[in-house]
Order: sequence, then structure tokens, then C-alpha cells
Amino acid sequence: VSSTSSSAATKASETTSTSSTTSTTGTLTESELEAAIEKIQASNTSTYSSKVSSFLNEIISGAIEGWIKYKILPSVTAAQAILESSWGTSSLASTYHNLFGIKAGSSWTGTTVTLKTSEYYSGSYHTVYAEFRVYDSDNDSITDHSELLASSSRYSNLVGETDADTVATLIYEDGYATDVDYTSKLEELIEEYNLTAWDELAFEYSGTTTSSSSSSTSTSSASSSSSATTYTVKSGDTLSSIAKTYSTTVS
Repeated sequence: VSSTSSSAATKASETTSTSSTTSTTGTLTESELEAAIEKIQASNTSTYSSKVSSFLNEIISGAIEGWIKYKILPSVTAAQAILESSWGTSSLASTYHNLFGIKAGSSWTGTTVTLKTSEYYSGSYHTVYAEFRVYDSDNDSITDHSELLASSSRYSNLVGETDADTVATLIYEDGYATDVDYTSKLEELIEEYNLTAWDELAFEYSGTTTSSSSSSTSTSSASSSSSATTYTVKSGDTLSSIAKTYSTTVS
């Protein structure tokens, strides 16, 4: 099996920190969330091939749950699952339900399997043998992936981050994968399959407020500040003359 991930899971499972697992209720009810997911699934079925739509439709609920419980962004979870498992067709995914190439690590007490994988180091790809986690279902794999990232200090910068491009960059920089093109591959998948729509559903249900409004406010404030005019008072100036020059009043 060929995987793009490195020893991230091993290190992640050995270094932990606390993270929130509390679900909150936002503007969507549970039934409305389910209906919205079904709408996306129907769109996937009518838009993409059977292979693509089946995989997307299988993982969408688990990916969104990953945000609700662990604040791990659904779009990136989905893109990773696609990339790491080759749409669920790799031996690791199809036989052992490991969608993310997560290695066993010393803390893993479940079933494992040793398989060949491809890792990038010293300027080229190398084939190595590694021990991977085995799951009972794809959904178990998604849950473990979200929990692993949320509980690891190594990936603490991902928790609660709402921007897909930022998460795609950080997860590579944090050492999840060795592929130098990992971030761009994730971003391409997110854009092509409109996976940020999954994020929006998760945000609406959990009551998450994104930073876009505060960013625009800051930008606006900065623009106003940068356009302000200063004047140095000279000998002989009066308040009235200065006010007249700048078409304003003293009061």
C-alpha cells in the first residue's frame, strides 16, 4: 500500500493535551442538519461518478461530527481521507478501514497490520514497512482521526481553526505527511468537491462564528486609519484657519 503520511500518528498519540468535546446547538436543528447533509449527498450522486459520490456520501456525516465534537475542520478531514485512501480503494482503507494512513504508535492497543508504504525524505520517495491501526468501520477511522488531532499537542493549532487553507498548510507543517505537495493536494480536493460547504453546515449546527466578519472590520478600520490626514501646527496658525483649510469647524 502507498500512503502519503509519515510518522505523524505515532508521535501524535504519544503527546497529548486537553481539548473540548462538547457539542453546542447553533442555528440548525439536528433534523435540519440531517436534511442538509442528504441534500449534499443527492447533489454528489447526480454530479460525480459512483466511486466519488459513494465515498463522499459515506464520510460526510463523520467529518462534520469531527467538528461538532473535536473542532477539527470537516473539509480537511474529507480531503485527507480522499488523498490518503485513494477514494477508499487502497488496501489499508478497503480491507482495514484505515482511511488516513494512521500508524499504530505505542499507545494503540487495538489490532494492527504491517504494510508497505511510501515516504518522502532525503529528496526522494522510499518504500518502507510500517505498522498501521485497524478499524471496524470507516466511521471509526474518521472518529479516531479527529480525536487524535484534537488530543495531540503537536496538532493543537488545528483545533477550532475555521479556514481550510490555513488548516491544510498547518497540518503539513505540523508533520502529518512527508509529501511536499500535501497542502496543495488537499486544497485542490477541497475546491474541486466544494468541501467547505461541509464546514458551513458544521459551523451552523455548532453555532461557530468564523473570523471573516472581524477580519473585514479590522481591514476597514485599518483603511480608515491609513487614510487619515495629519497636520503640523505652524507659528501664526489659528484653529479657525486650520479648520477652514480642511473644510471643517472648530466645534
